[in-house]
Amino acid sequence: MTTVPGRSVPGLDAIGHHHEESAAFHRLLLGPTMAYSGGYWEDGEGLTETLDEAQERKLDRFVELAGAAGARRVLDVGCGWGAMLNRLTVVHGVEQAVGLTLSHAQEQFIAGFGNPRISARVESWEHHTTRDPYDAAFCVNAPGGVVPGAPSSYELAGRHPAFFGTVGALLRPGARFVLHTVTASGRPVGEQRLADLAFLRRTGLGDGSVPRLYELARAADGLFDVVEIVDERDALARACRAWLERLAQCRDMAVVLSGEEAVARVERGLRVFVSTLEDAYFSNLRITLARR
Repeated sequence: MTTVPGRSVPGLDAIGHHHEESAAFHRLLLGPTMAYSGGYWEDGEGLTETLDEAQERKLDRFVELAGAAGARRVLDVGCGWGAMLNRLTVVHGVEQAVGLTLSHAQEQFIAGFGNPRISARVESWEHHTTRDPYDAAFCVNAPGGVVPGAPSSYELAGRHPAFFGTVGALLRPGARFVLHTVTASGRPVGEQRLADLAFLRRTGLGDGSVPRLYELARAADGLFDVVEIVDERDALARACRAWLERLAQCRDMAVVLSGEEAVARVERGLRVFVSTLEDAYFSNLRITLARR
């Protein structure tokens, strides 16, 4: 999806699997935290004015749920631009935070933190091994970190047990795994919604690659105990609206960075995501698991 030779098209990992996007574009869109999942706003706060604070509250809550504060080693599967890795080490006293990404651009961006406690690796979960089990793990709205590409529902469901099995093997017994992921409700859809979902598929996420809760539960059964499941679709919809507002405020610069076609694609993708979340076709589940 590159429009200019040598320059990658910006997208949003919550919308697609375009990992070699411009860091400058993402900073423009997402704000300094560079986090692309739902934020936790307090009553009366403006969407864009407190976007960073909302994202930091979310990360802090995830750390609390995972019991990761002060941990020795923590894994982030699909670590994005390093927001969780940085928060873990700088704020929560984690000794070593390891992030897995499929993006060289993200690896290089995280290396720019100059933080010796962080290690970002261009590596799939399938190939990651360790002799020193992790004390906690996260996978935050990173479907590409789970299953690269846009597989069919059958292919994806077939790989869920392998994903949970691999993550479980990387964790010490009793360690927690916080998974934040978009899921499909299976609700009937009309003609316009089908067109919207076809657009998402073309941008890389695709309705066929979004699991249902029962598929995840079946895959994790026997490997993890369920601690909590919370649907945070409203939080993700609010984040998408915040990103749309930020993009509108700096659209000219975004076009300079990435071109009109790419910016329009991101705008449409975000609007589709807002509508599918608000209509409860998609959910955004925060699933806290404990390794048996």
